[in-house]
Amino acid sequence: DFVPGNKVLVFEDFSQDAIGDFPVNWQTNSSGEVVTISDKTQHWLKLSNKGAFTISDVKQLPENFTLEFEVYVKKGSYSYYSSFLNFGFIESKKKNDYAKWEEYGNGSEGVFMRMLPTVADVYKEGELGRSEVRVFSEGKKILGNDLDTPAFNYTNNHHVKVQIWRQKNRLRMYIGDKKIWDLPNAFQQVKYNSVVFYIHDYNNEEDKYYISNFRLAEATGDTRHKLLETGSFITNEILFDSGKAIVKPSSSKIIDEIGVVLKDNPKIKVSISGHTDSDGDDKKNLELSEQRAMAVKTELVRKFDLNEDNIQIFGLGETQPLANNNTEEGKKQNRRVAFKIIK
Repeated sequence: DFVPGNKVLVFEDFSQDAIGDFPVNWQTNSSGEVVTISDKTQHWLKLSNKGAFTISDVKQLPENFTLEFEVYVKKGSYSYYSSFLNFGFIESKKKNDYAKWEEYGNGSEGVFMRMLPTVADVYKEGELGRSEVRVFSEGKKILGNDLDTPAFNYTNNHHVKVQIWRQKNRLRMYIGDKKIWDLPNAFQQVKYNSVVFYIHDYNNEEDKYYISNFRLAEATGDTRHKLLETGSFITNEILFDSGKAIVKPSSSKIIDEIGVVLKDNPKIKVSISGHTDSDGDDKKNLELSEQRAMAVKTELVRKFDLNEDNIQIFGLGETQPLANNNTEEGKKQNRRVAFKIIK
């Protein structure tokens, strides 16, 4: 169910960096170098021993974002006694706060995941990997768990994509399209503003981690889970031309998210309510809001082959404002579409 964010904040594939150099957009208290693997053109950052690494271009992390990157380890090598690959999100108040995160120490606020391409069981080495999660607040670990998973191992899955999805407090992590973690309260009420990777000791020169295609993007709110878990969802991301009831193409992402929920849960019945700001005639706004609700229903039924009897529509015009109509920001909040599960 991973949905990548559509507003890219940072993309790093190290293509602008010379082979053998440490990348210009990153910082470290250790070392590393940009390399290629097996004579291919893709550039990778090879992480060195005992160090922390952060990307300089990240200044603030939104409440809803996705992070994707590739991880590579050499096939047929690696030891359980070597370092995990640790990565996560921290609140950084000083330039070098990223360097406080290490195997036997930590900073104040951080949400970290770690992965290892093998396990301690001699009969499962190379078939299973290890994944762990750690949450720190005010310098203390407040949450932690670990599990074995075949999604990352040095035999069959030694080159994988890692995907992380933050939706306010919720953390989801995927390795190779497999969901590994789904924690509803991982992120605390602090301003996370840095992405950090860190390494402890490698067991030998072959046990190196390589990362590439780092993509950080702002994402929308938790549409799918909010509708199913709370029974309602309100959005002003479904857009129309002024005074018209034709859904703009830019609304397709949020329409698709709602459509997938309804398609996957065919017994659910929902209402769709259209709302407007106070500009214009009251009666016309009431009619327009109903026409817009119908337009959304029509789009959902058409794209996802839904049972139209399960969807009711209402036009409420300007009768239920959420904000003051005297400001542009208030008007924007009032121009909305509301979905509600009918019991």
